[in-house]
Amino acid sequence: MKGKSLGEARKLFRARKFPEVIRLLEPDVFRYRESFEYFQLLGFSCLHAGDLGGAFSYVNRAHQLKDDDISVILGLAAIHFRRAENESALKRWLEVLELQPSNATARRGLDLLRKGHAPDALQELIDSGKIKLLYPPLARRTPVAPFIIIGLAVLILAAAGYLGYRMSRPQGPQRPGVYAIDIPSDLATFIDVGNDYTFILTEKEVRQVFTKARNELLSYRDNLAAVEINRILLSNAAPAVKERARMLKGFVTQATFDTLRDAFPYAAVVHQPALYDGCSVRWKGKVANLKAGKDAIAFDLLVGYDQEKELEGIVGVTLPFAAQLANGVALEVLGQVIVRNGTLNLLGISLHTLAQQ
Repeated sequence: MKGKSLGEARKLFRARKFPEVIRLLEPDVFRYRESFEYFQLLGFSCLHAGDLGGAFSYVNRAHQLKDDDISVILGLAAIHFRRAENESALKRWLEVLELQPSNATARRGLDLLRKGHAPDALQELIDSGKIKLLYPPLARRTPVAPFIIIGLAVLILAAAGYLGYRMSRPQGPQRPGVYAIDIPSDLATFIDVGNDYTFILTEKEVRQVFTKARNELLSYRDNLAAVEINRILLSNAAPAVKERARMLKGFVTQATFDTLRDAFPYAAVVHQPALYDGCSVRWKGKVANLKAGKDAIAFDLLVGYDQEKELEGIVGVTLPFAAQLANGVALEVLGQVIVRNGTLNLLGISLHTLAQQ
């Protein structure tokens, strides 16, 4: 019965009979609690039927079950936009563009937000039906065979495009999601009043730091970008500016030993840890106080003591992966700076064992 119900729901959904999909599926929420397709079909049907509460509940559950599905992220963005939750809609559309830079629906939504719209404009979009241009695209009601042929062609073209993208990436293609994030032109104030901040910036400096952070991300200089983003977050910049800085920080990625650029020495980071939160670093030292747990390995890295000549400091390291280690082993640790309550730690990304002298 379970498969039969979903099969019937698929047919009704393709026929655009959304209320019937809802009536068929909604009574069986508990039975299908782990089915991504069930919540996707039910959530999208609610969205098209105008039930935003049900749409959010079901589409959000589908996202929990499969958080990288583009159609579901587009569905959440559309729901947020219809609720006039523009910040949340923006975040979701940016997620889509990170996964699929050419996605027309996400770009359409960003263009709409960038241009701005009066309160009455949203209702006009709904009344005219144009709001559905921001919904996850529906399959056309045509025979299955042509779709298979077209799908194969799209897969081939997508594979070729992806290879071309990967080959061209070192030349610096811009990250579309990063490019779309900017400070609103109509922001009333760029700074907060007060002195309880690590950095006190002028309005001009806030603009300059934000622009520099974004440009560094667009150039794939993630470490330099993270420092400027943290400078904003630790400053007297207005909350709206900090919110966009946090969006930018979401694009900062962990480096590898081969890709790490703009590495920071231990002395600089320990002097002002919060400024380097999220940055990737590579430090040499020796393992001490090794503790192997069920889900992670933790130890203290005696920074600079790999040759037993100079101890620069001690930093806690957590490895979320398995590794053969022992106290006293000399390592080069590639890790991401994590600062909690002012304490500096490293989340291990990769390790190099150093030859003992």
